[in-house]
Amino acid sequence: MGGAKITRKTLRLPSPVDGLSLAVEKMEPADGIRGIVQISHGMAEHKERYEDFMTFLAENGYLCVIHDHRGHGGSVRRPEDLGYFYTEDPAALAEDLYAVTAMIRAEHPQVPLYLFSHSMGTLVARSYLKRHDRALSGLVLCGPPTRNPLVGLALALAGLTRGKALAARRARLLNRLTFGGAYRRFGGENQWLSSDPEQVARYQRDPLCGFIFTNNGMLNLYRLQQAAFDPAGWQVANPELPVLLMAGSDDPVIGSEARFFELKDFLNRLGYRQVDTKLYPGLRHELLNERDRSAVYRDVLQFLQGC
Repeated sequence: MGGAKITRKTLRLPSPVDGLSLAVEKMEPADGIRGIVQISHGMAEHKERYEDFMTFLAENGYLCVIHDHRGHGGSVRRPEDLGYFYTEDPAALAEDLYAVTAMIRAEHPQVPLYLFSHSMGTLVARSYLKRHDRALSGLVLCGPPTRNPLVGLALALAGLTRGKALAARRARLLNRLTFGGAYRRFGGENQWLSSDPEQVARYQRDPLCGFIFTNNGMLNLYRLQQAAFDPAGWQVANPELPVLLMAGSDDPVIGSEARFFELKDFLNRLGYRQVDTKLYPGLRHELLNERDRSAVYRDVLQFLQGC
């Protein structure tokens, strides 16, 4: 279906949590829809970075929809609020994500829906999964953070910054503690994102990328990570849901290959029986922005077609 016509639409959707106006983008193939792909993006980026990937999927018959997570892109009340989430409840991000699902489901109630998530977006997706797995026909967790034994300490440090006076301040110390190892390993800020220097340079030039989270944002990030490995409250209503874990072998976010496969084991223990894995040798964190991203695109398409 390559070359098929695509219609693009941007809109606003109020969050069911607090009414925050969420910025949403849709790409729809003109010649029929074989499925819907909803995207949950990563930390300190925005929806427009996925337009090339969305175009590829739309050319292959998939309606794509993505929104800026709260505190990102166009989902802020003021430009200076990038990295501020307006809440201390990380479940708000999952409920925002589900609100977009409900919106697109109302328009296309019979079409299978798949969720593609990246990095922090996989933490949001796992929070979503706890309550809404029946909404999905397939799930991709790309560059997923794995279990971190230090998240409790990080939460304790982030907890010291609660309150209006500190919550909106930039969490420079927490940011260094969280990402400093990745910077040092690859010899410079943001080099860990991709082995393609052009893509790293594009990220660094983008004013909506790479911002330092506020203390409030880091608190939510750590709570999301903790919740992602807490089986309490997990309602596995769709145990046959196909799940694909994918990452670069040189991605510091997965911690190690052993931790990557431990995530598969965790999902299996919860009750999900169809969990597959794919590691790309030598690739880093942003698989969709790597040198050989066309192969990654095709692998995702093959997964969707096989669900």
